[in-house]
Amino acid sequence: MTKPEAALLSLLRAALHEEKPVDPELTVGEWETLLRLADVHKLLPLVLDSSCKLSSLLAIKRGCEKQLSSDGSAAYSRKDDADSHDDVPRGTSAGPGPGSNDCLTKWKNHVLAQVGRQAIQENEFLNLILELRARGLEPLVLKGPICRALYPKPLLRPSVDDDLLIPDAQGPAFHAALLELGLTADDPGADPENGWELSYHMPGSPLYIELHKRLFDPESEVFGACNKLFSGALDRTVSVRIQDVSLRTLAPTDHLLFLLLHAFKHFLHSGFGLRIVSDICLFTDRFWDRIDFTAVLEGCARLRADRFAAAVYRIGKKYLNLRAPALFDGIETDETALLEDVLASGLHGTQIDRLHSANITLGAVRDSKQGRSASGGLRYTLFPPAKELTGVYPFLDNRPWLLPVAWLRRVGGYAKRRKRYGSQSPTATLRIGKERIRLLQTYGVID
Repeated sequence: MTKPEAALLSLLRAALHEEKPVDPELTVGEWETLLRLADVHKLLPLVLDSSCKLSSLLAIKRGCEKQLSSDGSAAYSRKDDADSHDDVPRGTSAGPGPGSNDCLTKWKNHVLAQVGRQAIQENEFLNLILELRARGLEPLVLKGPICRALYPKPLLRPSVDDDLLIPDAQGPAFHAALLELGLTADDPGADPENGWELSYHMPGSPLYIELHKRLFDPESEVFGACNKLFSGALDRTVSVRIQDVSLRTLAPTDHLLFLLLHAFKHFLHSGFGLRIVSDICLFTDRFWDRIDFTAVLEGCARLRADRFAAAVYRIGKKYLNLRAPALFDGIETDETALLEDVLASGLHGTQIDRLHSANITLGAVRDSKQGRSASGGLRYTLFPPAKELTGVYPFLDNRPWLLPVAWLRRVGGYAKRRKRYGSQSPTATLRIGKERIRLLQTYGVID
């Protein structure tokens, strides 16, 4: 673990417990690395609020002012301070991209933009719930708004979207209501009656809604089975209060299991970040007496996610000083490898090579379920079957024998993406995929 990574964990712990942080005494360059890392994990507002008065951090501003006095200008090239939805690999630029000449003020302005955006988003989201309720529609609120309320200063925990769970039969009614309220469907051709997930945004607003009829993709060979664990969840909901609005959500046991399996889904795909760890551990701590941890552990074990979940709790306990359930604490596991992956992934592992490596890890899990060697995942990412490519290459629907042509086009498309993103390459994708297969083996997800 690098010094900025260790400092990030320490500052996050202080923020979660509203404690005075210990100055990690980083250099200006190390602070900039830490702030970039915090930004890609969507933890920058929490971390900067906690550390803004530390003397070693204030040296960034002094260094900038000295540079300004010598050359009269600051090296600041980012087009705007708007919140970026993209994660970037460890050690690369994120947020306001300060460079050696930028001021601490730029980071603070970036945080103010994120917090302001979140305040508007939350206000519009709560108003949307009230409007839907007035139309006789009551969705279940998941993740973001519920988890945000767990933090000492909720608006410092930013999120991009808000997730709603609805009954199967109400898809068309919700679709019509959201359009009537001014939202726009991201996919105008989506089928609100049969589709399991639909997304909407409010033009000119940060409000972004994901509407779910299932918690996990029912057609996924890897994740589809997760839905069975939530049978009857819509019948055992609870009410929570966000600001002055009452929201319906999953019962604490169901919600915790969902948070863990949602993290597990991203873990199998391309990774997940530190904020998800803190969400899970804070939720566990807040609803401790209302959670059936035996049921949660059994649900995780059915999907071979029990050692993974234990490692998540081990990170929360060891580095964030958040308590872990005894049932998970008693599982023998080492959190080190998972923590390394968490720190490297950003919020949802959306760096280009990680995204492409998902075919390797998902293929390995699929092969393991069918009793085959995990090496099939490597073949899968290079030469996926025709059914996986028909959406991109429609000619395969009627002419599957042209699959080699699709493979060649796919390689050409990857070359274009490599040119666009610069440092990404199939070699890096395969390396990450192999490393993450070993990670799945470490936590017992595959044999």
